[in-house]
Amino acid sequence: MDEIKLSDDVFEQIKDFKHCNLTEEQKSLIDKLITDKKLKERYEYNGLCKICKQFNTSSYYCHPCVSNHFQQNFKNWTSGNHVVDEFIQKAQLKAKDEDNIIEWIEYDKFENVEYLAKGGFGTTFKAVWKDGPKVALKCLHNSQDITADFLKK
Repeated sequence: MDEIKLSDDVFEQIKDFKHCNLTEEQKSLIDKLITDKKLKERYEYNGLCKICKQFNTSSYYCHPCVSNHFQQNFKNWTSGNHVVDEFIQKAQLKAKDEDNIIEWIEYDKFENVEYLAKGGFGTTFKAVWKDGPKVALKCLHNSQDITADFLKK
């Protein structure tokens, strides 16, 4: 079954609505414009993608558009290890929401790096990503010899 697409006209009428905080007037318009119950629920929960003008696939996340963005940027970065690069790229294309995205971030993009613990395969740190949130960093021992099987664990 083909997925129902929003027309440009419908998108233009509702694009600026805050999908999770609709006024009664906005709800009434949504009821008239989106008659399919499941699509209406998807809109109210996930909102609209400003790029493709369709329903997001999860809250504030459009899987096709985000995947396309990552794919276009594959050539702009490398970890220095082909196996790691391929692992990250596949994970980016599979990610169904923001919480499942992984990225290669250069070490100089972190600040306030603090040691937490050392384990059998690596050392764990906490840090602040200059362009993002607080993160956990894992420094893998002998990472130049990393394998795809190891990354799957």
